[in-house]
Amino acid sequence: MRFKILVAGALTLALAAPAEAQNNTGGSGWDVNIYNTGTGLWSGFLGGVYSPGGQPSVWQPNDAFTQTISAWSNFSGPGGQGDYNYLNDANNRYRYLFRYDFGAALSAGSVRFSTGWDNILKSFQFSNGSPLAPVSSYNLSSTTRSVDNHFGFCRTDDGIWNSGNGVCTADFAVPVTAGATWMQFELWGDGQTDGMWLAWDKTSTTSDIVPEPATMTLLATGLAGMAAARRRRRRA
Repeated sequence: MRFKILVAGALTLALAAPAEAQNNTGGSGWDVNIYNTGTGLWSGFLGGVYSPGGQPSVWQPNDAFTQTISAWSNFSGPGGQGDYNYLNDANNRYRYLFRYDFGAALSAGSVRFSTGWDNILKSFQFSNGSPLAPVSSYNLSSTTRSVDNHFGFCRTDDGIWNSGNGVCTADFAVPVTAGATWMQFELWGDGQTDGMWLAWDKTSTTSDIVPEPATMTLLATGLAGMAAARRRRRRA
């Protein structure tokens, strides 16, 4: 009986799926890739996205756990004139892929989060799946305005919420298949205050840490040795 308990304990330690704590924006694990429509070039994924001390007032306030992040040190990129036109994507000068690495493979289910963005949120994508669209189909908030072509904050007419709404973020639930290791948010912007704010519902997903082959070999060797020792004791 003792041997069975030891084996069960070893398997539990090796195969357990502890929940990985997702980092809200402002935490570690975020990267950004920038596409410049003027040059037609991608900058490549960059570590250490910016989280300046101040933030655009259209988002929820920064706190000790969640900060607004951007590809730019002051939320605004170089060059270009004119505000983004949400009706036809005019003045779309930059496209951003904000990627979060969960640090382990997700279990099947869904991820839930609240987020705000500037200018337009175009798609979600996981490491083991194609982009999910339309984005609006995953919106849990009561706004009747399409997420796909309205700004992700409070501004009358072109924002998903009118000015003065009080809550300037939207809630989402996005399905995920088991095995995804990162999630990506595609934003289009005009280089002026481009960025995003996101707070995970950290109870909505669990992360599975899959043992490396070498770890499994060591585990099997150890279990075999335990079994042999048990047989020797019985014969004795």
